[in-house]
Amino acid sequence: MCFFKVFGLMAKYKYPKSARIGAKADFRAILDYKVFARNRLMTLYISPGKRETARFAVSVSSKIASAAGRNRLKRLAKEAFRLSKDSIEQGFDYLIIFSPMLSKNGSYDISKLGLKQIQDSFLELLKEGQRRFENKQAQN
Repeated sequence: MCFFKVFGLMAKYKYPKSARIGAKADFRAILDYKVFARNRLMTLYISPGKRETARFAVSVSSKIASAAGRNRLKRLAKEAFRLSKDSIEQGFDYLIIFSPMLSKNGSYDISKLGLKQIQDSFLELLKEGQRRFENKQAQN
């Protein structure tokens, strides 16, 4: 029997369809909420969700890389989200948009970007985004 199944680790780190954002209206709602944090690599938008679990989506412009490069960035971002489930506050929708400057910036080679860089960037933006969300809630 598989080690992961025995200890239930696979169930903890799944990325089910219910954790994905796919509807255009949901994307618009996240963007319209206007709580975001950005760095040179990506922008993370956060909004309160309709469900009690965290949902996630990633968008990569065709101006950044070829189809293979865009798909690689999406896979890495989804994996960063999946592995960071313990650090993510539930009940929120998260949208990552990779920066168009990524293709112009010489310090990042898309083919050499690793999971560690993307996950660290995601967690950094997550902390900043949660802080901004709390500030917005305090103002209302």
